[in-house]
Amino acid sequence: MNYPLLFVHTILGDEMSIYIQLLLASFFWGSNVIVMKLLLKEIPFLLLASMRVFFSFMFIAIYMKFKKFDFHYEHKKKALFIGILAIYLNFFFTFLGMNEVKGIDNAFMNALSPMLTFLFSVLLLRQRGSLKEYIALFLTVFAFLLSIRFRIFSIKLGFWYLFLGMILYMLANVMIQKWHLHNSLTLTLYELLFGFLFLAIHCLWKGQFQYQALLKMPLFHWILFLIISGIGFAFIQVTYMQSIEKIGAFQTSFFLSLNPIVTYVESLIFLNEKFDWLHFIGFIILAIAIYLMKNHKEKGTTLSHNNE
Repeated sequence: MNYPLLFVHTILGDEMSIYIQLLLASFFWGSNVIVMKLLLKEIPFLLLASMRVFFSFMFIAIYMKFKKFDFHYEHKKKALFIGILAIYLNFFFTFLGMNEVKGIDNAFMNALSPMLTFLFSVLLLRQRGSLKEYIALFLTVFAFLLSIRFRIFSIKLGFWYLFLGMILYMLANVMIQKWHLHNSLTLTLYELLFGFLFLAIHCLWKGQFQYQALLKMPLFHWILFLIISGIGFAFIQVTYMQSIEKIGAFQTSFFLSLNPIVTYVESLIFLNEKFDWLHFIGFIILAIAIYLMKNHKEKGTTLSHNNE
């Protein structure tokens, strides 16, 4: 149980409290894009990505120490490979792309991840898909094309960076399934550790460790960063794993599919981005597609991690 939500747990009961935690996790996850886009105006992207991973690692390590988790992990070499794909390369391309696209577009790209998971499961794990799942995949492709007004040959480079980051991330999650790794906080901790080391080396190599930018960053931005990207990430991981045990994989993934909606709404409010009917219709189509994926997710093929 998460101690900050002990009061909620006591008043509302175990199942209701996990729903509240999932809503809060969706808020943290969806808000992260907004905070990162704000900070990218002040801090080089490799430095920001390194900080994001470092503080996430620290808060999860503190939580595990407090809860007396076992830090020993026997699959460190596999965790290294997962860390390179899911953290280092994923964060590199995601932060690179985030600089070039709107928050709303970022939200839409994140909403595509369940369908990419399904596609990777079929292609790489040779899992069978139902007719509903293939219809959902078709709807997802249509929704994406609608959001870019079917101008597939004029897509911004930032979209391709985000897409590549997402593919690398999903590939890492497929490997977790293929290797039958227990998706635990310990695995997440080592992923973050290895990912941070590669990001930090890359940051130093590119000369992006500009400590002056960190000193100039307003206190409010530091607070936002630590709460949303540090504590928030640790909270998301803990909540996700508790939720799967208590209410199942599908209901958990349904709540976390609210993340792009949070990003979409906050992009309109805090980034002053314009409302677009095609994006709105695209989100509705994606919601239908996610609903059609219900049976697939209940079989346990949905993969758990998330990059942002």
